[in-house]
Amino acid sequence: MASQHPDIEKVLFTQEDIDGIVSRLGEQITRDYAGKDLVLIAVLRGAVVFMGDLMRKIELPTN
Repeated sequence: MASQHPDIEKVLFTQEDIDGIVSRLGEQITRDYAGKDLVLIAVLRGAVVFMGDLMRKIELPTN
């Protein structure tokens, strides 16, 4: 694991925790939007990386 920035006191969520949560979100979105059109928009700076991870977990057809 890379050393953390000196301003960071402790890590609250591990990479594995975050990956699991993103996977569960992707599964839920896949169920909720089955048969529907889904539009995803990343609105905050830095959200593009999260959105990319989430999009890979959503198992719906894309155009």
